Amino acid sequence: MASPFASQLGTNYSPNDEEVPKIEALLVEPALRLKRLEDEIGELQKALDKLAAERESLVAYVEGHKSLLSPVRRLPLDIIQEIFLACIPTHRNCAMSASEAPVLLGRICSSWRSISLSTPRLWAKLHFVEPPRSYGPYASIFHTTRTTQHLEGAKSWLGRSGLCPLSISLRTPHTSHAPVSNSSLQEFLQTLIPFASRWQHIDFSMPLATFDVVSQLTETDVPLLESVAFYPFSSSETGWNRFRVLHGLRVSSIYAIGDDLTAEDFPIRWEQLTVLEMAGATWRTSMTSEIVLRILRKTPKLQSCKVMLNDGHPSSGPGILSSHPPVECKFLRTLQFSCENAAATFTQLLDRISLPEMRSFILRWEIDSHGGRCPSLAHQFKRWTQLESLDIDSESTPTPDLLEGLCSLPPTMRRLVIHDVGLPVQVPLDASDSLPGLDVCPLLETLEIYRCVNISDAALLRFIAARMGVAPRATLRRVHIKFNRYMTFDILPSLQPFIEAGLDVSISHTELLPMRFTPWLGMSDT
Repeated sequence: MASPFASQLGTNYSPNDEEVPKIEALLVEPALRLKRLEDEIGELQKALDKLAAERESLVAYVEGHKSLLSPVRRLPLDIIQEIFLACIPTHRNCAMSASEAPVLLGRICSSWRSISLSTPRLWAKLHFVEPPRSYGPYASIFHTTRTTQHLEGAKSWLGRSGLCPLSISLRTPHTSHAPVSNSSLQEFLQTLIPFASRWQHIDFSMPLATFDVVSQLTETDVPLLESVAFYPFSSSETGWNRFRVLHGLRVSSIYAIGDDLTAEDFPIRWEQLTVLEMAGATWRTSMTSEIVLRILRKTPKLQSCKVMLNDGHPSSGPGILSSHPPVECKFLRTLQFSCENAAATFTQLLDRISLPEMRSFILRWEIDSHGGRCPSLAHQFKRWTQLESLDIDSESTPTPDLLEGLCSLPPTMRRLVIHDVGLPVQVPLDASDSLPGLDVCPLLETLEIYRCVNISDAALLRFIAARMGVAPRATLRRVHIKFNRYMTFDILPSLQPFIEAGLDVSISHTELLPMRFTPWLGMSDT
């Protein structure tokens, strides 16, 4: 609509006394027209509201009847149960939480709740966590209430498991001030004892004194037990020979931690053992290369072995293994050593072990006060012709020896992980114009380097581009690098085509901490 005041609209202009009546006269007809439009809109809105209400009623009617035709309603009970079982975590036990199966499945509808409660296999895996203690005037009451609730929930959970073999893990906050005598874990263990005949996998991490409840059991009490993991919170002698459950008829996997670990003290049926994993402080362990040889000799079915070694004792010397004949481990696929010094003895140990099926090797070498370093492993890598994964700590390995070892890796290598790296940028990972890096590990799929310092961003870019650019050898799938230095330039834009093609790339650098500045510094109200 045309207006003589169009140029003043939207400004701060103030009309004078003569212009005010003119503006009021201009608004009479538009105001009436606006009123008529509002009335018309109101009538139309009433009609729309009536139609919307009718539509909602019809939608509810149609959707309600369509839901009766939903295929899931007609699934047989056994199919629904299998779907429920597929929701259970496979790599761990189930948490006592309503945010995941099996508890979550019972929160959907009454029918699903009935099905979940009547499917014992859903409740055969349980992870129990002791509620943490707090401080305050009502802390004790609060902790007791939470403990009671957790215990009752665990009892109900186990009661629903029927006659299924059980997989149970226990964890507690590692606090020295928490009195063991009042620990809810002891109460829960007492609850577990009647179910011992159905234990299949147990994983207990708790104070050492709490294990006394378990030590009362014998091998006949646990006929189904297959794997045992004991992680006591103590640096004193554990006395592993008192745990007679380790001698169960079906026990084939042992996981343990402790400073006094000597696997030979374990009451194990060695001939059926397939997994042996022990952890702890290497400088306190009494495990030597000689003991490891004896263990490997009496475990013909062993598939995975992870142990600590300390050959720094006076009784352990380079020549002590000369009297031991070689040991062939026909099924051993994973081998991990955490070592303390004695490089010569360690070399002799590897020389006396035949590993025709070796797939994964992990080495953690502790540098002692004398500067002991890991020996060159090039000779061993040439022997392990089917090796696929290597995880090594290069900080404890002289750079020439490490490079020699990497260049000796078999062509079957698919995963390479290096910690505390100190590699120069030239070879073998630096793919320069002549691409020498392509000759090393041609089937490499995963490369992970942590606390990387000496490999440049440019060298990493050239290596990835060369690997991804040669079609017959483009096997690289994952590159994770954590630099322990600042970025020289950002290579991610250059890697974007490879990332879009499916390459999983994660590259991080040490970042400068930002300065915290505030103009109110020192003022009383801040």
